[in-house]
Amino acid sequence: MKKLKIALWLIIIGFTVILFLSNTDYFLAKQGLQMNLLFGEPFHTAEMPNVIFFLIFFMAGFLVSYFISLSNRFKSKKTIKNLNAAATSQLEEIAALKKEVESLQGGSSDHKAEPGENN
Repeated sequence: MKKLKIALWLIIIGFTVILFLSNTDYFLAKQGLQMNLLFGEPFHTAEMPNVIFFLIFFMAGFLVSYFISLSNRFKSKKTIKNLNAAATSQLEEIAALKKEVESLQGGSSDHKAEPGENN
């Protein structure tokens, strides 16, 4: 499985490198962004290579998805903790019931032996 993951990552990195190298002129071309707001002057960014914009928006999307999944991870950890506590308490209860069954079986074998001795 590790070899498959490594191969998959190498393929993804390879395609990314091919994409970048075949479009180098576009990625290195400098552009600025402009946002026309409903009020005031339009907002302009400094001219930067397109690859910087791609990285900024990729990281913004990555951070948004990370923070959205963060609450799910906390909920999962809490659920796992509660389930582990329930499993531990049930195992303790099973152990106590086994001891009780063994003591009852030990008591019943002594009880069966007594009537045989009276005959």
